[in-house]
Amino acid sequence: MSKPKEEKNINVPNDVLRKLLTPSEVRMLKNRWQIINLLEKGLTIREIAEQAKVGTDTVMRVSKMKEGGIIKTLKIQTSTPWIFGKGK
Repeated sequence: MSKPKEEKNINVPNDVLRKLLTPSEVRMLKNRWQIINLLEKGLTIREIAEQAKVGTDTVMRVSKMKEGGIIKTLKIQTSTPWIFGKGK
């Protein structure tokens, strides 16, 4: 029998994230969060790529994740506004 799916609220302290992620992973996470915010503002793929300084393929990949519901289902609470845009 499988476990029932539970809604998860994740609270990851800043120091733990810094220890778990490499500097490159932190940069990638910041970029993806910036892309999500720009997508929600309605900018074009090219405009987002230019502002976030990433390729259009990266913007498309994040866009597909967002449209597929992956981003919508994340419920993240964090004390790290530098990653997710909002603190507690």
